[in-house]
Amino acid sequence: MNNKIDLRVIKTYEKLTAAFGEMMRSVPFDDVTVFDLCEKADIRRATFYKHFNDKYDFFKSIVGIILTNMDKKVCAITKNSSTKDYILIFVKEIINYLNERPKILSNMLKSNAFPVIFDIITGCTHESLENHLKSEIEEGMVFATDPDIFASFINGGIATLLIDCFKKRNLTEQEVIAKIEEILNKIFG
Repeated sequence: MNNKIDLRVIKTYEKLTAAFGEMMRSVPFDDVTVFDLCEKADIRRATFYKHFNDKYDFFKSIVGIILTNMDKKVCAITKNSSTKDYILIFVKEIINYLNERPKILSNMLKSNAFPVIFDIITGCTHESLENHLKSEIEEGMVFATDPDIFASFINGGIATLLIDCFKKRNLTEQEVIAKIEEILNKIFG
């Protein structure tokens, strides 16, 4: 019986995620409503609210899943590499992911809710980075400060550079990667 429940939940998440992605290609984030999302996904609102508080909670769940999958991919690529390599490849993966979804990125950047969206995304990337740093500490790596502070420092800098790249258009993606690599080289020696 548990497998049926798990499969139903998985199917519900998949339908909601697909509907959300489709909506975000054509509708600004501000205009996405739970009602419309549920209608598009053919999911009852009661089912949605059983799993999520609101569309922001749902968005956070999607971002968490995306970053978890990204982390697994980057960890596989950088298995025997340095933290610096992990961070650099993780950032490249984020840039690639966003570039593959230009309409969604544009809708998020133009959204009145961008500060909330930004907080959700940076909160999730902070958590991913902090978890990675903690796993490296368990393997014997030593950092100058605790993983939470270090993750905050790295995450904040990267987020600011990505905003300069995608929202302000002050930097190209190549310039962002070069600046991050330069900073990481100074941090990690």
